[in-house]
Amino acid sequence: MIWLLALQLATGPNQDYKNAQHDLAENRLSEADREVDAALNSDPYFAPALVLKARLAIIAKRPDIAKKCLITAVTVDPSSADAQFYLGVFHYVQNDFKIAISPLQAARSLSPKDPMPPFYLALTEEALGNTPDAMTYYQLAEDLSPEKTPQASAILVAYGRFLYSSGKYKESIDREQRAVLANDDSRDAHYELAKGLSHQGDYTQSAREGERALALPASGTGTSDAEIHFLLSSIYRKLKQDDLAKEHFARFQEETKATTK
Repeated sequence: MIWLLALQLATGPNQDYKNAQHDLAENRLSEADREVDAALNSDPYFAPALVLKARLAIIAKRPDIAKKCLITAVTVDPSSADAQFYLGVFHYVQNDFKIAISPLQAARSLSPKDPMPPFYLALTEEALGNTPDAMTYYQLAEDLSPEKTPQASAILVAYGRFLYSSGKYKESIDREQRAVLANDDSRDAHYELAKGLSHQGDYTQSAREGERALALPASGTGTSDAEIHFLLSSIYRKLKQDDLAKEHFARFQEETKATTK
């Protein structure tokens, strides 16, 4: 009987879920979707698989499926930090900011050392205009992610952007410099640092950061080429390098036309 139980565990929903996790990490989305469906066919209330199915549905732009899976996951396992977190993130992405707060707070309580729940709480409170709460959560997220990782860089970029919009330019530059140190391949970090340095009048270093940002690949939701060209046009104008200023402004106009067609 022991070998039969071991076989059931190896071939049951847990193994299908692990396979789906691996394939998602490798960006094999079709395989991951089939495997997570197999896990849910074995156990329709397996919370980790429901969360993974929701994540795949978000990628596939199926918010209806994602919402259903996440609500089911939280209902069957309210102690799942992942289920609470991704439900909060789902509501945040859908601009349902007030609804996002509760599951994100639950995720924070369930996983107090994870920087991502306070990070999304910061983003959500910022979207709601609650500046003091946003500041508190950004600082907490920063404190919980001391290592130099892409995740830490993303947190510092957003925190620096928030500080810049709050008029705290010196503090903003500090975060963006540390974001670059945490991930030198972050286009957003170099762009935000270029913006802060330009505001402080360090146009030469600002131009270097802007050019570095432009040399890095764009992501779907990150800083666009048009934004960087516009910033560089302004920087080179201040450096009295009119040819480069005109060149970048022309590229800005081209990029803007291309995205508005």
